[in-house]
Amino acid sequence: MNRTQRQSDFSSEPSPRHLSGTEAPQKAPRGYDRNATLHGIVAQMALEQPDAIAIQFDDLRLTYGELDRQSSLLAHELMRLGVVKGDIVGLLLPRALKTLIAKLAILKAGAAYAPFDPAYPAEHLAYMIGDCAPRVILTERGNADILPPAATDHCRQVDLDAALAALPDVDAPAPDIATDGGDAAYIMYTSGSTGRPKGVVIPHRGIVRLVRAQNYIHFHPDDVVLHTATISFDAATFEIWGALLNGCRLVGIGERTLSLPRITQVIADNSVSVMLLTTGLFHLLVDHHGPRLSSLRHVLFGGEVASVDHAKRFLRTHPGCILTNAYGPTEVTVMASAFAVSTDFADADMPIGHSIAHSRVHILDDGLAELPAGVEGQLAVSGDGLAIGYLNRPELTAERFVTIRTSAGEAMRCYLTGDVAVMDENGLLRFKGRRDRQIKIDGKRIELDEIEAALRRDGRLSDAVVQCHQSGSAKRIVAFLKPQAPALDGELPFAAAVLASLKAVLPAHMIPSKAIVLDTFPMNPAGKVDRSRLTLPDISSPAKAPERAQGTVAIIAGLWEQVLGAKDIGAEQNFFDLGGTSMQLMRIHAALEQALGRAIDVVAVFEHPNIGSLARFLDARAGDTVAAPAIRMRAEMQRKRMSQLRRSQR
Repeated sequence: MNRTQRQSDFSSEPSPRHLSGTEAPQKAPRGYDRNATLHGIVAQMALEQPDAIAIQFDDLRLTYGELDRQSSLLAHELMRLGVVKGDIVGLLLPRALKTLIAKLAILKAGAAYAPFDPAYPAEHLAYMIGDCAPRVILTERGNADILPPAATDHCRQVDLDAALAALPDVDAPAPDIATDGGDAAYIMYTSGSTGRPKGVVIPHRGIVRLVRAQNYIHFHPDDVVLHTATISFDAATFEIWGALLNGCRLVGIGERTLSLPRITQVIADNSVSVMLLTTGLFHLLVDHHGPRLSSLRHVLFGGEVASVDHAKRFLRTHPGCILTNAYGPTEVTVMASAFAVSTDFADADMPIGHSIAHSRVHILDDGLAELPAGVEGQLAVSGDGLAIGYLNRPELTAERFVTIRTSAGEAMRCYLTGDVAVMDENGLLRFKGRRDRQIKIDGKRIELDEIEAALRRDGRLSDAVVQCHQSGSAKRIVAFLKPQAPALDGELPFAAAVLASLKAVLPAHMIPSKAIVLDTFPMNPAGKVDRSRLTLPDISSPAKAPERAQGTVAIIAGLWEQVLGAKDIGAEQNFFDLGGTSMQLMRIHAALEQALGRAIDVVAVFEHPNIGSLARFLDARAGDTVAAPAIRMRAEMQRKRMSQLRRSQR
């Protein structure tokens, strides 16, 4: 048996095992050229269909011809600002139409883009910017003051809105910069086990191979692809380039704070046919959206272990839709394998599928030799999706990107994922866990060692240990703190002060939900901290539990207990301090709308993160029937803002 799975020539029909639903096997409509560039393919689309809509955000639309013209003009402006081939250009921008113009312009200038989430703490942003040293950072009004001056001493901040408004109303050819599929397209930062985020450098061919001539999906020219991922999350790579490299329409949602009603409304209003969701968001969609979304043709989900029950329930409601469980780390350009879930799937656990096109997967032992079918080992990936490496981290690149010799005697460059998996005789992969302390929460990759390293930089601590506590499907990060000296103000103020400082260093999804102060850490005979003896806390004990909760308070408390897996939550306890995540709050928002029978502005749920405050807010507006559809009002305001932006670009 060949102990690797190969899918390298996909000009022919894909294997039926990769398909489900009603779509019959067919030839991929677009070919794969490993030397092609993203901007080169988009330019070809603009020649073939200049008047077709490429991007849409509410009422703001851009055709392929307009996208090509505006990005070429902006590329020339970037070059005037000093951008040359091989440079990096930062994007401190939201999910928006202008951001997509900027990405294409950066590539046309021969540079690579580095997306930064404006919601990240200033110190975290400053480190990434210092690490990748962008020539220019494109930003917008309101974001320009996020960064400390020292972070941008050696680069220029440019207001993208002003730059686009100043573009001349002329046609201009794209810059004549020689690039190919092996050149860097973007740098995506992920959590790093050494204590600092690391930049993954992805080439053009990794992205082209992801969405062209594939075996797990066929993009149709009339597809409408949904764009909900933040630009610093690699799911956006599939959304954006899956649409633009196949002549489809990309429909984005501009609001940063998403809600399930808003997402489903956009799907229905725009006849969205293809979308990729995090596993948590997919589960939320299944749990809280009853009617069939008839336009959906292919739905993909990934990022965490999936629920077979949710997949089956979705297929019962959407019997003609293809449903795919996708697997892959950032270092292999979003995806390495895919599994098409069929209506008759009967296993208890969801496989992560077969290798996708232009890639191979390998199961290796500790000596990097391939293992036979049915034996667990480390999952490695080879092929055109591999990253160039880690930016400025040659030692780490050499450690994780290695050359193996296959059972057939081939020398292959591989990425060692750190995931443990097993492959059967037919090449089907099943995920079995991690070899290290990396975890995923709401699809976001978190290295617990990075949190520990950040805590150990706090001068008040002599040591810190971070653990992940899982109760049911809920995961919580817990920090154990050893002070340099006894905390004079007591445990809770000291722990709260340490976590408050950590929030200025790490993104919100990496902040522990609980910190416990210990005078000493238990040690094992080898003189190392015995993590197994660190008792995880019972976080269900409230500061002050609500007594005989009734009405709205009782409804909210019940939902919190269900989602957080905790009991007797205090009315003034903060949702996020209890380990809650944005995805879980979205779930509570959807359930609240169902329970109360009215629309609720999702922003208000985020702005009132405790039971008492949220209940008071909702009760105060219970009779406001005119203002009840807050989501529609916010959408209308967003459409107006985008219409103004479109006029400013003409």
